[in-house]
Amino acid sequence: MKIPNSVRIGGVEYPVEYVENLNNGVNLAYGHIDYDNCVIELSATVGTAHEKRCHTLWHEILHGIREHAGLEIENEEAVVDMFAKGIYQVLQDNGRRLFDISDGDKVAD
Repeated sequence: MKIPNSVRIGGVEYPVEYVENLNNGVNLAYGHIDYDNCVIELSATVGTAHEKRCHTLWHEILHGIREHAGLEIENEEAVVDMFAKGIYQVLQDNGRRLFDISDGDKVAD
């Protein structure tokens, strides 16, 4: 998976930006979605392994979907994190099966 320059959520374009020393007001954070300014921020310093950044991006996208849908979710962080990990893994394992991704002459399953 690649990390795009922006992601559209609920019809709104969210640029994806890297932020040095990103924090949640108390602790360093891996990512943050800012609904007011329509931006997803990923840490440039914490959790910089590509796989961790991909998982963090999915985590923030799911927060965005929840926000745009107007849903209230009990234990939101735990639920979002579980789905982010699951979606990331399914896409990593099955991306070519789910999307029209060409790989030269190889035919997708």
